[in-house]
Amino acid sequence: MLMIRKLMLALATVMFAQGALAGLLMKPTADPDLVYDGQILEGNYAESISNPEVFLDFKAGQRVADPAQISAAITAWQGQSDRLKVIEYARTHEGRPLFAVFISSPANLARLDEIEAQITRLSDARNIGDSEANTIIKALPAVAWMAYSIHGNETSGADAALASIYHLIASTDNEVTSMLDNMIVVIDPMMNPDGRARFAKSLEQYRGTAPNVDDQSLLHTGDWPFGRTNHYFFDLNRDFYLLTQPETQGRVALINTWRPQLIIDGHEMGAQSTFLMGPPRQPLNANIDKDLQKWARVFSEEQGAAFDDRSWRYFTGEWFENWYPGYSNYAEYRGSMHILYEQSRMAEDGVRRPEGTVQTYMESVHHQFVSTMANLKSLATHSQAMYRDYWDGRKYNVSSKSEFGNRSYVFLANENHGRMNALVERLEAQGIELYTNKKPITVAAATTQLGEEAKNVKIPAGSLIVPNRQPDAPLVAAILEFDADVKKSVLVEERQRTLRDGSSLMYDTTAWNFSMMYGLPSITVPQHLAKGLSPWTSHRGNQSIDESALAWAVSGEDDRSVAFAARLMEQGINVRIIDKATVLSDQALPRGTVIVTAMDNPKRDDVVALVSAEAKTLDVDLVSVGSGYGAGDLPDWGGAHFRLLSRPQVAILSQQGFSSYDVGSSWWAIDTHLGIRHSQIDTAYLSRADLRRYNTIVMPNGYRPMSSAETSALRDWIKQGGTLIAHDNSAAQLARDSGIGQVRSIGDALDNAQDYDIALQRERLSTSDALDTTAVSAHRLSSAVDYPWDQGAKALSGDELKRREAWQKRFMPSGAMVAGKVDTLHWMSFGTAETLPLLYENQPVLMTKDRQQAVVRVGVLQEDIDAGEAQTVNWSTVPAGNALTVRMSGLIWPEAAARIANSAYVTRERVGKGQVILFSGQPNFRGSTRGVGRIWLNALVYGAGLGTSPKVTL
Repeated sequence: MLMIRKLMLALATVMFAQGALAGLLMKPTADPDLVYDGQILEGNYAESISNPEVFLDFKAGQRVADPAQISAAITAWQGQSDRLKVIEYARTHEGRPLFAVFISSPANLARLDEIEAQITRLSDARNIGDSEANTIIKALPAVAWMAYSIHGNETSGADAALASIYHLIASTDNEVTSMLDNMIVVIDPMMNPDGRARFAKSLEQYRGTAPNVDDQSLLHTGDWPFGRTNHYFFDLNRDFYLLTQPETQGRVALINTWRPQLIIDGHEMGAQSTFLMGPPRQPLNANIDKDLQKWARVFSEEQGAAFDDRSWRYFTGEWFENWYPGYSNYAEYRGSMHILYEQSRMAEDGVRRPEGTVQTYMESVHHQFVSTMANLKSLATHSQAMYRDYWDGRKYNVSSKSEFGNRSYVFLANENHGRMNALVERLEAQGIELYTNKKPITVAAATTQLGEEAKNVKIPAGSLIVPNRQPDAPLVAAILEFDADVKKSVLVEERQRTLRDGSSLMYDTTAWNFSMMYGLPSITVPQHLAKGLSPWTSHRGNQSIDESALAWAVSGEDDRSVAFAARLMEQGINVRIIDKATVLSDQALPRGTVIVTAMDNPKRDDVVALVSAEAKTLDVDLVSVGSGYGAGDLPDWGGAHFRLLSRPQVAILSQQGFSSYDVGSSWWAIDTHLGIRHSQIDTAYLSRADLRRYNTIVMPNGYRPMSSAETSALRDWIKQGGTLIAHDNSAAQLARDSGIGQVRSIGDALDNAQDYDIALQRERLSTSDALDTTAVSAHRLSSAVDYPWDQGAKALSGDELKRREAWQKRFMPSGAMVAGKVDTLHWMSFGTAETLPLLYENQPVLMTKDRQQAVVRVGVLQEDIDAGEAQTVNWSTVPAGNALTVRMSGLIWPEAAARIANSAYVTRERVGKGQVILFSGQPNFRGSTRGVGRIWLNALVYGAGLGTSPKVTL
């Protein structure tokens, strides 16, 4: 009888799910394995609160609820229950609301402002003592933030959240009501509505008449760009300190206000796995409070017991580490305990497993629901002890005797106000205290980004100073320290794994500090800087408009100057750029300054209004120029250094075969930093597309091999004046014999190693001031001529180079910062310092010689008096008296550092009337590699005018 009942239930479920198809399609056979006997919602519930089924037309957890259904339920419950308060904390790019649902007793909800104020007071040990802290702690309710489905195609979490909200607001059981008398539960039910909506739509598209338990089917996987990411294809679970997306910005603001004791983050993982819960394994970020790790073990044991009671399988640790601070666990650095859930993923029906069973979707939702309730129960038990540990941590953070007590991070004064303002916005969003110095300060010692221990360092006036000794000191250290500590045992195991099978302990990048991500000059000072400082105030643009001026200019030092040029060109204004610094009308105009002249726009009566409006929109400094005369040898406005730009007409290659992350970050960068029109092109139609509409094409990181017809179409377009910008593996495709241009990947260049070394030495010598004037003025010919290939270092044989290449490529990093040497005379380097931090991963190693230009190379030469002889590093030579610095931050094995040393990170090559620009990596990584991103923006906006043959329209 039991089997018959299961078959009937299974058939009923299937018929319900496919009701829209009734009468048209064959009815499927019943499958008893799809019947889940468990019950998610158990207990007694108030009839005045609508069951989730009212809004879903199916039981909670039976299928994926779309964002509209979840929003409808929350909105309705807000009018039905006095146990919840709903806050819309943000809107997505597509306009969907993001909710924080506060659930507690009516009495607690009535005093939310008071509770928040007390939590804030407890967080700063500079203002209160132990006695007041203990009084606050005794009166505070527990606070939990329960968040779900930050990856839109990891759906079970949000469905569990919906069930959890209903359970907590509708249950009449004493266990629930008593818990809410002493707890505030904040449920963030769907952290990525846009991604979830995209995936829910794919479920509709690929749902058939019969249930599907094959995790390889499109029903379960979805298709490009998949539902994991948000509108711009950003992974929101890497954005918690980078703060590039509205979802994260709103969420972090509210989390930081409430400082919850507990944060959970409900995810999904591979369909054939089970259930992962905390605590994480090594590497752990050393800035996380040890007490939080203690509580993580306690909660894990109690959550595991809840699974044991139901005979559900689970595991802890294994692949889960917490070194990178950009996950949702960023709140651990502010004192919250964090728990990750990873449920084996299925999108619909269920998934057949190797042992022959089917795990249903409803069971996966049930796992997240039970985990939620188990963690809340643990918090109710341990809240007071956790508050006491929190208070101890807050006292430690502001103590002069703490590890944070005598350290300050300094961003040296510079003129890139746009980039500095963006940094400050992110630091202030985390509640970090920022200061500046009105007068120069000299400190006895400081550490530079290149790892040098400098003495008697002068900090220029106007620098940004961040003392580490402040209430959220662990977070300050985690995101600003140049290097994150890692245990030797972790490094030993990582190297063993690398050698054994190429696996890694590292789940993400190993370098992430803001100064290097943003490409801003910075030092670390081993003392608490406080004397003579004042609160930081961000620079606001000043527009000096003289309508009778000859021209109006925006400094190229500011990243926003690129947008100023692009937006004006889009409105039909002729724009020039200065490629050599000058002084006009007593105004210093650095390289890259954008200048608009009245003479270039004789038929535009609105030129002054447009220039003024764009400068105000971008909040940049605008100066008026009354004379085009540059004193002495400085460039004048009619000379070759005032170069006319061409309006960029941009396309991004997209769709299947390209990394959605890199497509998205390129798209986002244009929309965020420029706001100009552009197109995404499905590459499947590339060979048939009319490419004449575009003068600039971006080819993001991808693994899709181009056909000969597609390659020919791009090559012909380039030869006619197009600018092609390719990233990462797409750059590697072009750097082949069958590609476009003569740049090559290192494996294809070793047969001509000496040619590449000679090209490298020629670049270095071309910027050297050293010259033997006696030899130059001598009348007699001398045989003692120095040649770049004759420096005394022994070149390696071709066989040895190839042997090293095969060995060294095993050790490529998962993400480390390396030093980039910038060609500061190249137009692509406008607004860029001579040394540029580069985020380097397992990416193509590019080689240039002859007419190919290396705009940025890996490795910075530094004087080393102990280096008496030239040194051979693989194919290249390091001159005598110098050492090459490669690593700046993160884990990069010496073998990998040697492999990439002196290679090109950004290349530019003329092809016909056009050009090919290659980036070895992804220049807009997570929207936050601002230094390399500036070079990319220069290429995108200025390339059509500066790097190609100019067009004259008759």
